[in-house]
Amino acid sequence: MSNDIDINQLWTKEEVINATKAKDFTLNFLNSVKITGVSIDTRTLKKNELFIAIKGKNFDGHHFIEEAINIGASGVIVSSKKDAIKFKGLYVHDTLKALFDLANFSRKRFNGKIIAITGSNGKTSTKDMANIIFSKFGKSHATSGNNNNIIGLSLTLSRLNKSYDYCILELGMSNKQELKKLSLISRPDFVIITNVSKNHLENFKSEEEIALAKSEIFHGLKENGIILLNYDDRWFNFLKKIALTYTNKIIPFGLKKSILTIQETNDNIIIQCKKFKLNLNHLPKYLVINLISILSLIKYLNLNLLKIKSTLSKLSPTEGRGNIFKIRTNNNEMITIINDAYNSSPESLNESLKNLYINSSNKYVLIIGDMLELGPKSLSYHKKLIPIIKKINPRTLLTIGNISQVISDNLKNNIFCKHFKNVTLLKKNFEKLINHNDIIFIKGSNSIGLYSFCNYLKENYEIGE
Repeated sequence: MSNDIDINQLWTKEEVINATKAKDFTLNFLNSVKITGVSIDTRTLKKNELFIAIKGKNFDGHHFIEEAINIGASGVIVSSKKDAIKFKGLYVHDTLKALFDLANFSRKRFNGKIIAITGSNGKTSTKDMANIIFSKFGKSHATSGNNNNIIGLSLTLSRLNKSYDYCILELGMSNKQELKKLSLISRPDFVIITNVSKNHLENFKSEEEIALAKSEIFHGLKENGIILLNYDDRWFNFLKKIALTYTNKIIPFGLKKSILTIQETNDNIIIQCKKFKLNLNHLPKYLVINLISILSLIKYLNLNLLKIKSTLSKLSPTEGRGNIFKIRTNNNEMITIINDAYNSSPESLNESLKNLYINSSNKYVLIIGDMLELGPKSLSYHKKLIPIIKKINPRTLLTIGNISQVISDNLKNNIFCKHFKNVTLLKKNFEKLINHNDIIFIKGSNSIGLYSFCNYLKENYEIGE
């Protein structure tokens, strides 16, 4: 009989019970079925996944146990003795704690490398690029989407196969102490902070407070761990001073200083290292800087950069973070969409607009939504965008929401502008405002609805070539 690990089996019955201290009243939990995943949501649950019935603010997972069983859940963890007996599940006092317990157990049994990524902008894109790149050097697992809070982290770790080589974690925060908790659970071998900017100023007094909160990711760093910091970021020295209290292994990355050789021209960045040379003009500048953090780690680990050259040349922005697609309207007009609409902040929007300016085209239509969570200076941050938009000189500027109206009000004498209170009104007027061969750049805070608007465009118009 083979002693090889079954890579399809994520958890054994004994491991789940040991991790959660659960009770198996019927002694029939699993019934010889393998657990191949972990889920708390029947909308995304797959066959043979373990379903944990969590009680949330709006939903109680116990109401969906039968649905989970019908979908094909391998087993359930519940906090109701009655349900545990009825559905041959495991009983725990607190199902949310059971999820955290699985995450902690999973982290302890994992012998691969954990890479934790945080930052004000670019976390998800950096995590996605890292996952693609490290998968060329072994088996790699990563945070799904941008599920970067404590529940998202716990799900990611509970789904981590112990035989894998790498785990790439995106860790987010909106308040103090959040990153500390996430870091102590994930206990990373490597930490990357992409940058620090004014996101979440609503919850912090200053950008320095945000930088200090970002440094909380160092708390869980393993002994002899590595920290990678953005040398181009104004908070580099501030973060480095704190980082040195955790490790003396600090790797700077960026255009100004790097362990790689970097050449920058007006519209291109070239990365070199020994026999390796790569032109990165297919990626926006902000994404290249985040990519440099990953390549710096690759070089530090003495992994072969040449092995991933082809992969790097095919990288593109993550969905909603600068990815490009084309649509054909009902009037047979071909339109290019730059979907940067997953979220927005003063720094990320300014960088995206600078990138547009370098490749300026009078065919641009800018759709700019409100930037939220900026506190009392919100209006001022929106006004600061006016000069760069004026330089771009788009054919049309459309602003969406409440605060962004100040931009169109200030530019209406220079540029054709329209303001809409919401995305519903934008949808109604969209076709009237666009022309054949327009390039439409779309960005706004997530709750404004422009990311959903991009999905609406994909669903309601023919996708062009």
